[in-house]
Amino acid sequence: MALFGKPKNAEAQRYYLLPGQGRGARKKFYQQLGIALVVGSIFSALIGFAMIYLNKRH
Repeated sequence: MALFGKPKNAEAQRYYLLPGQGRGARKKFYQQLGIALVVGSIFSALIGFAMIYLNKRH
């Protein structure tokens, strides 16, 4: 790989998109991020309520 200028074998340096890296990748990423945030918030709220309940039983 050359640091400056064109590489000697340009065909070997060609970039190919893998499945999932096309147009819908950004939409899918943000959809999964939103779901993860919702599930994380619900889970942390359940853990928080469980901790409060267990501490008030004394």
